[in-house]
Amino acid sequence: MNINILSFQQIKEMSLVQFSTEKQNTFDYISLTNAIEKNYLEITEIDETADVNNIIAYNKSDKYIFIMDGDILEGAKQNRVMNTSVLLAPNRKYIIPVSCVEQGRWNFVSKNFKSADYSAPFKLRSKKMREVQENLFTRGEHLSNQGEVWEDVHRYASHFRVSSATANLSDVYKKKESDFKEFIDSFEITEGANGIAVFARKKMLCIDVFNRTDIYSEYFEKILKSVAFEIFSLKEKDEKISEAEAKFKTQDFFDTLENTDKKEFDSVGVGSEFRYQTDSFTGFYLQYKEHLIHLTGLSLN
Repeated sequence: MNINILSFQQIKEMSLVQFSTEKQNTFDYISLTNAIEKNYLEITEIDETADVNNIIAYNKSDKYIFIMDGDILEGAKQNRVMNTSVLLAPNRKYIIPVSCVEQGRWNFVSKNFKSADYSAPFKLRSKKMREVQENLFTRGEHLSNQGEVWEDVHRYASHFRVSSATANLSDVYKKKESDFKEFIDSFEITEGANGIAVFARKKMLCIDVFNRTDIYSEYFEKILKSVAFEIFSLKEKDEKISEAEAKFKTQDFFDTLENTDKKEFDSVGVGSEFRYQTDSFTGFYLQYKEHLIHLTGLSLN
C-alpha cells in the first residue's frame, strides 16, 4: 500500500503519525454513530433470552453502514464490544459476533444498543483480536475468549481504582473520561488523512486505515481514547520516539505487510476479511469488491 505521511505529533509519551493512502473516498458508507443518530440502524439482543456473544444489527436504510472492531455497544442486557469490523448492506439484518464487557449485568436497561464514544482499550482489543484470529483459523468463527475479556476489564478497573457493581468497562472509562479528554484534545486531526499510527514511547501500538476521510475523522478520538487507557497506565519514563523513527516504522509496517501471508475469510457483513499475524502484530483488512473499507494492525507485545 502506498502511503503519504502528512504529520507527526508528540505529547508526553504518545506520538501520532497521520497519513493518507493513494486510494481514499472510493466507497460511500456511514459510521455506526451516525447511523444510530439518524435511526438508520437498530442493534438489539437476538431475543428476550439473549445470547452473550451474538446480537442482531438491522440496517433499515439504503446506506452501507460501518462498525469497527473494538466499538463499544451500551445498553440492552449488558454492554458488548465488537469482535470484528463489519460493513452492513442496505435493508438487511445480520447476526454480529461480540464479547461482553459488563460481566455483572444480565437485565434489560433498554431495547436497543447505543454507540459509546470510546473504543476498547488497546490491550483488550489486541488480545481479543488474536483470540478471534485463532478461532477463525481453527473453527471458522469470530469468537473471542470471553473469560480473558472479563479479566482485562477487571484489570483496568483495579489499576484505575474503579469500583463497578456490574464490572462494567464503561464505568472505568467514565472515571478517566475528563483526564483522557484533556490529554487527547491536545492532538489535532490532519486534513486529508485517512490513516493513523499510534506510538507509546518508542513502540507502535496500533495502526488503522479507513476508506473515507470523514469516517477517519469520526474514529480519530475513539482510537486515541483506546490507547489512552495504556498511556495512563505507564510509569513515568523519559523515553520518546523521534519523528524520523516513527515515520520509518509506519512505512515499514506497510512494506512488511505486503510480504506477509494472509488468509481470506467471509466477512460477518458484506465483503471479505484478509487476516494476518506476525511475531509482532495481529490484524486484518476488510475489503468489499475492490474497495479497502478498514485495515487494522495491533501490537502483540
